Amino acid sequence: MVPVTITGPRPLALEAQGMLNEIIASRTSNLTQKVRDIPAHILPFVLTCRNHFIGEAQGFYVDLALNKPEREITVSGDREGVVRVVETIKATIEGFKTNLTNLKFSLPKRQHRLLAGSAVDAILADSKCLVEVASPEDPGDEVTVWGLASDLPAGLGAVMAKANSQFIHEFPLPGPLAVSKQLLAYMARIDYEATLANAHPDALIFTPSPATIAQASVLNIDIAGEKSVVDAVIKQISEFIGKLIGATREVTIDWLIHRVIQGKNAKKCV
Repeated sequence: MVPVTITGPRPLALEAQGMLNEIIASRTSNLTQKVRDIPAHILPFVLTCRNHFIGEAQGFYVDLALNKPEREITVSGDREGVVRVVETIKATIEGFKTNLTNLKFSLPKRQHRLLAGSAVDAILADSKCLVEVASPEDPGDEVTVWGLASDLPAGLGAVMAKANSQFIHEFPLPGPLAVSKQLLAYMARIDYEATLANAHPDALIFTPSPATIAQASVLNIDIAGEKSVVDAVIKQISEFIGKLIGATREVTIDWLIHRVIQGKNAKKCV
């Protein structure tokens, strides 16, 4: 590092500093830029164009990094390659904004379980369409399929095929609701969902989320898979709950001793 001293009136010195920074930036060989706030329904389509973006660097070294929660792509590497790739990504996003359209329809909430996670990637790969479902906490049953107008029929077919690909059963926990919450709390405490998943690897098992528990009048465990597999899971849950009925209750504990029963001592409560 070589220190540079600028002498003169403050306004002129600041102007000179700015000019020097511009010169240094223009001469620096490496550069990092970010493409931020990519629309959620466009980001998956943009990610499928990664090889195209790398090709637009025309031999210059570039590295692409994804920050999915922030919906941003960071491009770093040789200056000229980075500039070209960033311009290409932005142009691609604008193209998708113009050309993508959507189709909305209703589907029973339990089938939404089969249209999340890896199923989204599979549908996108098979039909060039993106499926979006409401969060489990949202009571709405709307499903949205995004894609080019010419691809939407195939996208709708892929979504319906995936939504009907497995048998789904809603297992209601016995009530009243207070008892259901106690049973569910105990299941969560011993990680019973993992126990079921290990015993039945071909089944998909979903317990209610905290937001669902807060607003639901009935608590269900959703089970998806081949009917014979689902039946086996139902049998195991039924036997387990049969042993718990009447064995749970809520107790009031003075807040002064809450800390005593938390942390490592909590393990002794199971």
